[in-house]
Formats: sequence, structure tokens, C-alpha cells
Amino acid sequence: MRYFARTTALLVVAVAPVLAYAQLAPADAIKARINAYRELGASFKNLNDQLKSGQPAKVMLRHSARQIQSASKAQYGWFPAGSGPATGVKTKAKAAIWSDMALFQSLQKKFESEAGLMAKAVEQGDTSFIRKQAASLGRSCKACHDKFREES
Repeated sequence: MRYFARTTALLVVAVAPVLAYAQLAPADAIKARINAYRELGASFKNLNDQLKSGQPAKVMLRHSARQIQSASKAQYGWFPAGSGPATGVKTKAKAAIWSDMALFQSLQKKFESEAGLMAKAVEQGDTSFIRKQAASLGRSCKACHDKFREES
């Protein structure tokens, strides 16, 4: 019974964000996605600012890494069907997201994996290792941007 309850709870946590975005009107889903990515960008900036400082504050690194990791898990629900550029609502998301969903999802999974490794690196506390992982995390983000995001 305990296994069933834990599995059900994990399923609800994993599926709820997807359902929440899917139930939004396309314009609202796009706005929510943009806001989520702005928050993710702020977390990346905070992480990188700390790494550029003389002595990064572990609490700030940990906070940013957790926010990035949380976003990496939530991102799967940020692109419901019908929330692309065909809506006429301004978005940097390319239509290729929905036409090549398999590649898009594989890049999302890579980002989630790198975000998890980032959180582990921060917990280990080795600043040079954290910097290397931050670069790897950034590359995983860029890989998706290169293929699926319009330039500004």
C-alpha cells in the first residue's frame, strides 16, 4: 500500500504541471511559459554571477540550482498543443517543437539530467567542478535554443 501511495503521489506531481498548461487558453499558456523561462533565466544569471564572484555563496548556488532543477522537471508541460506561433501570439518557440517533438523531448531530458548533475555538483561544493557543470548545463540549454527558439 505504501508503494502505491508513493507511486501515485509521484505521478500526480509529474502530471499536474502538464495538465495545468494544457488547460490554459493558448495565449495564457504562452504567457505562463514566457514567465517560467524568465524565472529560469534569472536563476541561471544568479548562478553564473555567484561563480564569477571571488567567493560564491553556497546558499545562493544551492537556491539557483534547485530552481533550475525544478524548472527542468516542469518544462515538459510548458508546450501544450496549440501554443505555438500559429496562434498569432508573440512567442520565440518555433513550430519545429511540435513537428519534431521526439527531438525536442530528448533535448528536454538532457537539460533535466544536466540540471540534476548541477544540483549534485553544488552539494559537493567543489567550485571548479560546479563551474564545469554550469558550462555543461548551459550547453544543454543552448542546444535546444539553437534548434527550437527564434532569435530575438
